[in-house]
Amino acid sequence: MCPREDTQSETYAICCECVRANGAGGQQPLCMSGIDRPAQTRRLPIGQSADCKNRERNRDSCACYESSCKRYGVCCDCVRFHWGHNIWPSIACAS
Repeated sequence: MCPREDTQSETYAICCECVRANGAGGQQPLCMSGIDRPAQTRRLPIGQSADCKNRERNRDSCACYESSCKRYGVCCDCVRFHWGHNIWPSIACAS
């Protein structure tokens, strides 16, 4: 579902790394900049990343105030949720 055209980027399709890299530069990730999403990215399944190896690392830097959310620290599920439900503004860590 990653909308970036630069598929050779080291952060391509790794949401937590992309969010972290863009946030450090003061920018939003492309997926959360209000672009039109491809139809196939709407209503994406959530919960496929529960075994995320970066979850604990992400929890330490997660800016979301919903710490009890099951997606807390699982950036790709969070991005899917916000995209799939068209929730704007974007995810807390990319605002």
